[in-house]
Amino acid sequence: MKQVIKITLIAVIAMFIGVNAYASQDEKKKANVEEVTFVTNIDCKNCVKKVEAKLPYEKGVKDLKVNLEEKTIYFKFDNKKTTKENLQKAIEKLGYAAEEKK
Repeated sequence: MKQVIKITLIAVIAMFIGVNAYASQDEKKKANVEEVTFVTNIDCKNCVKKVEAKLPYEKGVKDLKVNLEEKTIYFKFDNKKTTKENLQKAIEKLGYAAEEKK
């Protein structure tokens, strides 16, 4: 009986440690995430398609939203893998102007 209690106690402790380690990793990932919106000169649906086809694959990009009406490109990105400046350069490389929206 003592053996069963010891094994159960060890299993519960191991699960608790595992859950805490997973939560800690998740918090670290969230701490590295930033958001930025750029105002651009996109002016048609083809521009939107071009941006949506190329920019999600930039290193560190987690999310991308293009708004044709407001002429904006929103990014959620990992700041350990890329910077706002790199994302701006990627937009400009596609042939569009990009200025950070404050």
